[in-house]
Amino acid sequence: MLCQLCGQREATVHFKEVINGVTRELHLCEVCAEKEGFLSKSFPLPDFSLPSLITGLTEFDTVLPKKEKKCPGCGLSYTQIEKKGKMGCSLCYQTFEEYISPLLEKIHGRVLHRGKVPRRGKMRSKIERQLYQLRQELDKAVKKEEYERAAKLRDKIKKLQKDENFPTTN
Repeated sequence: MLCQLCGQREATVHFKEVINGVTRELHLCEVCAEKEGFLSKSFPLPDFSLPSLITGLTEFDTVLPKKEKKCPGCGLSYTQIEKKGKMGCSLCYQTFEEYISPLLEKIHGRVLHRGKVPRRGKMRSKIERQLYQLRQELDKAVKKEEYERAAKLRDKIKKLQKDENFPTTN
């Protein structure tokens, strides 16, 4: 579609206005749009990037410490991640877990990723889920100082790993 003002360049800015039920549309090239003031700082175009939408939807309601820590891997702070809407590296998830876990739960409904699993990997992923759940229970038991229960859970994890030839993690 050509620009409605100059008729020479391709229209890249599309403006639609509805006032009292009357619709007015303008299709302009960047040059004419700038001349008409549609691309000036007084008429900013909204930012519809995915990070900005997620940031706006989730309403970060975490309380940040006075001196913000930085990720040891990439050096980003949580405020920078919040602005970008992206992690800098895999260590960011561990470094800012206390802020990110509630956020992921808010967005996805859970912290554990549940994507599609290839048919041949279903059995292994089922065991991985069991191991994950047992480790979560183990962490809770240790935090509550329920050491007998924690020992039983630890033994269950070791047995499951041994039976299924899973690599052990300490």
